[in-house]
Amino acid sequence: MVKRIKELDGIRAIAIAAVFLHHILHVKLLWMGVDLFFVLSGFLITGVLLDHKANSLKEYLGHFYRRRAQRILPPYLLLLLVTTIVVGTIWIREWYYYFFLMNVITATGAPQPGSLSILWSLAVEEQFYLVWPFVVYFLSDAGIAWVAGGMAIAAPLLRWLCTPLFATHWAIYALTPFRMDTLAVGALLALVWRRHPEKIRRFGQYGPLISMCALGVLGILAGNPEFRTRANTHATNVLIYEMSLIICTGIIFWALSGRWVRVLTLAPVRYLGRVSYTVYLIHLTFYFVLTRYLHNTVWINTLTLAGALLYAAVSWFVMEKPILTAKPRPAPLLEKTLA
Repeated sequence: MVKRIKELDGIRAIAIAAVFLHHILHVKLLWMGVDLFFVLSGFLITGVLLDHKANSLKEYLGHFYRRRAQRILPPYLLLLLVTTIVVGTIWIREWYYYFFLMNVITATGAPQPGSLSILWSLAVEEQFYLVWPFVVYFLSDAGIAWVAGGMAIAAPLLRWLCTPLFATHWAIYALTPFRMDTLAVGALLALVWRRHPEKIRRFGQYGPLISMCALGVLGILAGNPEFRTRANTHATNVLIYEMSLIICTGIIFWALSGRWVRVLTLAPVRYLGRVSYTVYLIHLTFYFVLTRYLHNTVWINTLTLAGALLYAAVSWFVMEKPILTAKPRPAPLLEKTLA
């Protein structure tokens, strides 16, 4: 059992800060915060699966999907309830929300409440984790590495081959086969971390340099006004997402190295990371509601941040933490009957 890596809570904080700044202040490229969540998720979930691989398949799957449901569903269902109160029941007619296919809505451009547009990433993760637990359970570490490596190679190839099939970039951006490389690389990191942690600690300090180089390449390419994700060309659909993957991987390497990472372990930073999932879910709801009634950008942005943090804090302490820390009830003992 691998102990909790506290620096990774700080990485979650970086990821949610990037997403927030992208959505609220429209800072370019910071949509990569979602990719950072993906790589981190692949790393953590693969580690959890490896920890329980010795159990029977029933226990293994039961533990994983029970914990997954406890973590994901309560804040998700609460968001849908809040959405009903704020914008009405329009979302109820869309069956995608019941089966974690929200990325299909994004890919096809079907109408949806703007506050729910961020749910495409949740769908990507849940679709990936319908398959990945079986890969981890039935294959050796080497086999897992081969599958993860194959996915990391297949995703950019699929983006290249399928670009002409879509009129816009949204399908490439939101559908799981085109984004699975982020989760797969996270899984590869988990395998290396468990087998050779000393190598990551040794070379991880160069992670920020790797990230900066990739960011520099993106900066040079961005000098061409046509080089944007929305361009939906072969080059943009491969290079932009691959550079994002390298940037995010470098950040995870840095966190795992344990060097110059004190900022990631500060209590406020770790707390933000702990509630980042709920902040992610709710921040657009606050933003769109406030834009109805306010016109001052500073007030809108400030109140969006404050509202999202307050909502996440109440959700965490009142609902999420009690659910996650509750001990499962022991199975009742069958009383022996007298012959």
